[in-house]
Amino acid sequence: MPILVPHAELAASLGAETFLSHARTVAELLEEVGQGMDPETWKKSIQCTLLLNGRNIHYLNGFSTTLDPDDVIWMVVPSGGG
Repeated sequence: MPILVPHAELAASLGAETFLSHARTVAELLEEVGQGMDPETWKKSIQCTLLLNGRNIHYLNGFSTTLDPDDVIWMVVPSGGG
């Protein structure tokens, strides 16, 4: 079963540090996680980079990337400093 590791703000909203899913694609996973959330909060929450087993999904098949049961998807929020 694929595991989503949400960024800290989303984890706080979900009340969990990980989310187990039965989704077959990244798009299905995001749809599953976003169900029941306030649309504005969800829109803000998905402004991040998605890494599937350490690889950016945009270098795979984007949101159509298929998921295997042992996959881990990380939501990474870009940051900068100086």
